[in-house]
Amino acid sequence: MLRFLRVRNFALIDQLEIHFENGFGLLSGETGAGKSIIVDALGLLAGAKASAEMVRTGESRAIVEAIFETDLRSDLDRLGLDSEGDEVVIRREISSDERNRVYINNQPSTVAALRELAPSLLDIHGQHEQQTLLDSGSQLTLIDAFAETASAAEKVRNLYSESQRLENEIAELAAEHARKVERLDLLTFQHDEILKANPKSGETEHAKERLEVLSNTGKLLDAATRGYHNLYESESSVLSVLAQTVRALRDAAQHDSTLQSVVEQTEAARIGIQDVSYALRDYANQVEADPQELERIQTRLAELERLHRKYGPDLIGHLEKVRREMDSIGLTETKKEDLSRQLTAIREEYDRLASVLSKKRRAATRKLESAVERELKSLAMPNARFLVAWEDVKSGRAAGLDRAEFLISANPGEEPMPLNRVASGGELSRVMLAIRTVLATDRTQKTLVFDEVDAGIGGKAAETVGKKLKELSVRYQILCVTHLAQIAAFAHHQYRIEKLVIDGRTVTRVEAMTGDARVDELARMMSGSRVTDTARQHIKELLAGSES
Repeated sequence: MLRFLRVRNFALIDQLEIHFENGFGLLSGETGAGKSIIVDALGLLAGAKASAEMVRTGESRAIVEAIFETDLRSDLDRLGLDSEGDEVVIRREISSDERNRVYINNQPSTVAALRELAPSLLDIHGQHEQQTLLDSGSQLTLIDAFAETASAAEKVRNLYSESQRLENEIAELAAEHARKVERLDLLTFQHDEILKANPKSGETEHAKERLEVLSNTGKLLDAATRGYHNLYESESSVLSVLAQTVRALRDAAQHDSTLQSVVEQTEAARIGIQDVSYALRDYANQVEADPQELERIQTRLAELERLHRKYGPDLIGHLEKVRREMDSIGLTETKKEDLSRQLTAIREEYDRLASVLSKKRRAATRKLESAVERELKSLAMPNARFLVAWEDVKSGRAAGLDRAEFLISANPGEEPMPLNRVASGGELSRVMLAIRTVLATDRTQKTLVFDEVDAGIGGKAAETVGKKLKELSVRYQILCVTHLAQIAAFAHHQYRIEKLVIDGRTVTRVEAMTGDARVDELARMMSGSRVTDTARQHIKELLAGSES
């Protein structure tokens, strides 16, 4: 419910703050004082369109801020917003340069988010608002509340949502499958081409190394032969010189033992050179020019490098990737078939539950029509006829198989027509009041705002309206704008809106009315600016009657 409202620089209002209480709250004041401006400000909090003209003349921006006491944590989570316990703080800023902002619990948000939250916070019924009562979906929701089919309707909505999810997933899989089928020829070609080449792990590197050898057999043979000759075979070979050196050092070491280590090192060098010589001899014996192998290696390497240019350095890895993608085509089709079976089962369940829901809704219609007509008669619409027109729609809607439309005939001889074509603001407010009285099953913490509910009524009918509003305030928080004391007397709390001129500027003030001040205000509403003792006494009697 609405706990606090702050309005700054909005239309005629320079600054206004109101603390609201539970029950039936009433806004009174002279025509043009700003009562409906407050309703318009609340409309902004429900997502109404803002414009630069709303900003008070001479100011750069208007601010409307409210605190609602209600638990909307699940709704806020769905919108990606943090919750603050059982409070929801909403602020809208309207700039004169059209740069408008929305904050929910002090987090930047959107008007679309406000409109999603609004049905759980506010219902505003007046001449300027787009009424939920005029929306076919909202009308169906009211019928579900009356017929006690809200739970069944939720199941139908969930089945519809699940069917939509599956349809989207199947469509995505079908598109993916089509894309893969288009690639199948290419994948098959790649698979067969690589498979035919039959590359081995590390084969390209090995082939390059072998090609290098075969292309340079002459150089390799010459280097090995020359090295063997110089180290071992020639008369002046390194090994011959080392052998002589070892013999001379060994003889010298007999005279100086310190040379023994040098002898050993020289001998080790001789043995090492000898091993190198044998290795070069064996290598030279192995080196053989093979033109046929050279041609074969060149051909194979050319084939491998061509495949590398097409498929990358890892041919075996690419082949496995191609195989997985080819296999996935079959898996995609299998998954699509499985989802299609699930979708068929959900659609069948949807059709069954939607059909049952439709029958229950329509069965409750006559009772709803009679109940609303009785309430309208007591609200100064004695000749009103209220009907629910049903239209069958094709299967596959979130709301089920029905589309409902409320029709009303306010005067004798008139054919019932849709509410938005025939109902005035006052009539629309009274229709909603009648429906709310009949239903009274909505979210209990919601605030219902009625503007113009007194249009075209007075006397006993006005008292009946006041009584209805008070009865409704047991379940909802009620805010009502009225000029009629007969309605105002039933309010638990009354706020007087007053327009003043201060320093040449028009401002709006609000004052909570209690005690004698409230009696005087009600007397003014009933008899005009001249308040007499007789008027006060009448008001006291009216207040006493409203409490009985």
